[in-house]
Amino acid sequence: LKSEHFAESIDLWGGSGYLNVDSFEGLQFDELNPNRIAGEGEKIRYNFNLYSDIISGFVQGQFKYNKFDFYVSATVTNTQYQREGLYQNGFYPDNSFGKGEKLSFTGIGAKTGVTYKLSGKHLFNFNAGYLTKAPSLRNTFSNSRENHNIVSGITEEKMSTIDASYIFRSPIIKARFTGYYSKIEDANEISFYYADGVGGDNTAFVQEILQGIDKRQIGAEIGIEAKVTPTILLKGVASIGQFTYDNNPNLYLTSSAFEDGRFDFGESTLKDYRVAGGPQQAYSIGFEYRDPDYWWIGATANFFDDTYIDVSPLTRTKNFYLDSDGLPFNDYDEDLARELLKQEKFDSYASVNLIGGKSWKIDDYYIGFLSLIHIWRCRRC
Repeated sequence: LKSEHFAESIDLWGGSGYLNVDSFEGLQFDELNPNRIAGEGEKIRYNFNLYSDIISGFVQGQFKYNKFDFYVSATVTNTQYQREGLYQNGFYPDNSFGKGEKLSFTGIGAKTGVTYKLSGKHLFNFNAGYLTKAPSLRNTFSNSRENHNIVSGITEEKMSTIDASYIFRSPIIKARFTGYYSKIEDANEISFYYADGVGGDNTAFVQEILQGIDKRQIGAEIGIEAKVTPTILLKGVASIGQFTYDNNPNLYLTSSAFEDGRFDFGESTLKDYRVAGGPQQAYSIGFEYRDPDYWWIGATANFFDDTYIDVSPLTRTKNFYLDSDGLPFNDYDEDLARELLKQEKFDSYASVNLIGGKSWKIDDYYIGFLSLIHIWRCRRC
């Protein structure tokens, strides 16, 4: 992969050009071309390439017997990343232009699974796996728009997972019950924002690096499908999970506004907070009717809950209760702090999907139409 990244002046709004200089600090975005006036459609502000080379291979063996089916697989991957700066940024003149350090990550993985067939109707399935992989490009370079810096102590992410299922199959009912557990270790997250008074007295554009994150996912899923008549099918799904942070990762900020370029905040107490990213409970029930005359209709009602809002790692560090002199606030109220740090979540919400269609056969051709209606209800999304 060669990925090109740059800003571009799309419309000058009547101006004669864009001065490629930082308007707050007065430093050059590209010291190799100082005070350049960019025209419409030209590159400005930042200009760099990211390279990613991945070589991987895997082997898998599958075995089938009367009562047991099982498989074993293994994989190995080498991933290399490199940044190439095409501008010499005025904030980082010695650490922005040309090719930076080439990073190399080695990933290994193994997975196995077995299915026990008690009978044609009753099956039991079990899977387990362990995998290490390179972090994503985005979470490797702390501020790729301006410099070559990488996340401190970066290493491969580790993932382990296990799941077990009971499967029931009959001419009328098909069902699956699954429980799972997975854990991710040594992950990184990078956020960008303007901070006021952090590491200094002025507002600064910072890169927030949360390093060495562990996450845990545990849950259960149920799916049932019942063919009550040759034309009517009922179905239901439920998923209940708990996705949480499993440790207190380290947090630091970087910015060109900091005297040393970096400000460490130590541990961010995220353990047992919920991981944001979607509902952790979901339920669905519906039906389908398929008429012998080639038309069909279906409806599904869905309900979602436990959709948590992401917490701020910075306010979960000691910075939350320390004054500017480095000592705790005199009027620090633990009860109020506990309330302020309580994680928020969206209200539960529901949706209904209606779908229908009709098809015809004309000579050797089929034509048809499909209609979908989606109804969404959410009180505070």
